[in-house]
Amino acid sequence: RFGQAQRGLTPAQRGSAMHCVMEQIDLDQAVEEKTVKREVQRLVDGGWLTPEQGRAVNAAQIAAFWASDWGWQARMAPDLRREFKFSTLMPANRYHPDAPEGETMLLQGVVDCCFETADGLTVVDFKTDRVFSALEVRQRAEHYRPQLEAYSRALERVLEKKVVRRALYFLAAGETMEI
Repeated sequence: RFGQAQRGLTPAQRGSAMHCVMEQIDLDQAVEEKTVKREVQRLVDGGWLTPEQGRAVNAAQIAAFWASDWGWQARMAPDLRREFKFSTLMPANRYHPDAPEGETMLLQGVVDCCFETADGLTVVDFKTDRVFSALEVRQRAEHYRPQLEAYSRALERVLEKKVVRRALYFLAAGETMEI
């Protein structure tokens, strides 16, 4: 904690703080910056975040997602999962083409947000990258495409439901890129 106070948070630590709020926030309080700030303070007071992490959270960015069409769909879904942890065996040659047929590998991860609609599952992954232009968003989305596809395949296996939509939400840009 002393080092954090002296050096400030790393980008990864700021990202972890944002993800913690996205997971723990009371969704009835999530669509306005002032209520998100109150939620952040509740999380600091409850020990979910350090004071330094609380100060690093951008409440406006969080409110913007939950007030967006994607956020509204997630909040209204009958089955919303945030920071959903999974572990599943997957065919190894899907990720390593030279792996022998029949070999499996353990795939573990944490899906930031998934929710069910009448058509199937929607997966949204939150990104705290500092990208702002449409070009930067597209480039970073392509970088993250394999991760989102792997998460989608794993969710289909674990939840036994079809993933019909996948998207990355870039908090700094306030932009969603459907994959």
